[in-house]
Amino acid sequence: MTGILKKFVLLLSWTAGAKVRKTLDFLLSMRFLRVRIPVALGLFLLCKTLLLSLLQAGELVSLASFNVENYLLNPDQGRSPKSQVARRAVKKSLLCMRADVVALQEIGSEKALMELKLDLEAESLSYPHHAITKTPDSPIHVALLSRFPITHVAHHVTNVFVLYGRAFRPSRGFLEVDIEIPVQKKLKVFVAHLKSKRPVGHADQWDIRTREALLLRSLVNARMNIDPNQMLAVVGDFNDGPSSRTLKFLRGGKGEMRFKDARPIEGRPKSLQKAGQRSTAWTHFFQDEDIFSRVDFILLNRALSLLYREEKSYVLDLPYWGQASDHRPILAVFEMP
Repeated sequence: MTGILKKFVLLLSWTAGAKVRKTLDFLLSMRFLRVRIPVALGLFLLCKTLLLSLLQAGELVSLASFNVENYLLNPDQGRSPKSQVARRAVKKSLLCMRADVVALQEIGSEKALMELKLDLEAESLSYPHHAITKTPDSPIHVALLSRFPITHVAHHVTNVFVLYGRAFRPSRGFLEVDIEIPVQKKLKVFVAHLKSKRPVGHADQWDIRTREALLLRSLVNARMNIDPNQMLAVVGDFNDGPSSRTLKFLRGGKGEMRFKDARPIEGRPKSLQKAGQRSTAWTHFFQDEDIFSRVDFILLNRALSLLYREEKSYVLDLPYWGQASDHRPILAVFEMP
């Protein structure tokens, strides 16, 4: 009898976890043969515990964003390849988070993305599904890794905005991905890496970045108008702070169309801080001016914000964060109904 119950629990524990194992320990401690409790009753109690566990706790889904700073395998347009030490640090950061979906910025090529995938898979973290923007003029791209099936991908690389009477394209484009999550729901994610604050000769960097934000928000609005109840996130490195016009444009106006700034605070899995007015949330270090700032965001529409679990979300705080990138990754957790 004991053997039957143990085998049964091995199957159930994949979904119910500690509650089922606790029930098993209780039942086994009663020594069924001595008190003559039938196998059927033991199995019934286990099934009841499993059902209650599943009803009380929804499926947790995590979404991360990480600017991996020039993740290139070879030199390209003046950018140096990323060192082996730095690439290992990126891998260790992703292994620590183990996010279900990861949005990446500054990936050099699909070959570099595949190498990262294989490195993670060698450490038992598998992302069977991926997408990357197709922007041949840029040495760096935005990409997405997912444990869950990707059902649709749109590469917004030919969209234009007008500035100074001229047409411009976002240099790194925008990636739009639909993901089928386990609870038979769809999650739509826009990944973006907006213009940096480095000056360029053909236009003002601030003007370019704000126009990119307006263009991205117009794409988001178009999707929201089709289905305002869908779950939608806009994530990435926006190269501007929370009070900037860039973020004002991306978050939208008031009411149902306004997006929530997830603003996770620094922490690690199993070592999270309590949120407060002075909680540390910076994501980027600009070495030239010795400035820490928050420029990486996970923005949530109303439907997704209702599922957001702030207490389980964080900016990954590791001692070797600077080896991996000049950015720290951020992660948001959602409890699906």
